[in-house]
Amino acid sequence: MKIMVADIDYELVDMLSYWLKKNRYEVVRAFDSEQTIRNWRETLPDLVVIDMQLLRRMGSEIYRQMRNATHSLILPLSTGELSDDEMHSLEIGQTNYLRKPFSSRQLLVQIKAHLRRSPRMETSARVSTVTVGTITLDALRHEAMRDGQKIRLTPTESRLLHVLMTHAGQNLSNDAILECIRGDDRPAESGLVKTHVRHLRQKVERDASSPEYIITVLGVGYTFNSSLASPAVVGKRG
Repeated sequence: MKIMVADIDYELVDMLSYWLKKNRYEVVRAFDSEQTIRNWRETLPDLVVIDMQLLRRMGSEIYRQMRNATHSLILPLSTGELSDDEMHSLEIGQTNYLRKPFSSRQLLVQIKAHLRRSPRMETSARVSTVTVGTITLDALRHEAMRDGQKIRLTPTESRLLHVLMTHAGQNLSNDAILECIRGDDRPAESGLVKTHVRHLRQKVERDASSPEYIITVLGVGYTFNSSLASPAVVGKRG
């Protein structure tokens, strides 16, 4: 996931960037309102962690653009003056924020909670048919097509392939994958995701011992090979 960190405090931005990169997030930095707007438009991050004072300077119209145009999520960082910040949060429709000072654990918990509610994740969950390269998945039918060959999948295999294909090119951790296919945030049991991936590879890969689609990312989890093509959405559920 791509996260923008925007704050006039250079040291804080450096510290937050370090925490996020350590947890394998892609980080975009900004230090003033103009840079925040410019970098946001250029990179379209999944989440913007931004100082509340900086958010005020940008104005409510920019805030609405960030929320509505690309469904970027906003996590404001509040100062100790809660009354003003709370009033402003309500005015612009933002009800959650993180109060300074905070720990790395508090930040990461908030980020994970925000990303679980991401409209992008919700939208991708409704997509029933996705094509990447030579593979097309119909998640409703639990079927995949590769080079014109139909492949029957179990419901779990279908959900796993759906998650990987709709996030092609993104490095997904075992926990993130299991949360998506199981629907909760319990820790991933050792080897469970690996077993699901092995079974899926035996069906969709030309050679399961040398995968070209589902790639292992050492120390992280898995990714779907984005060099094949960009995901193409064909249909949606309901």
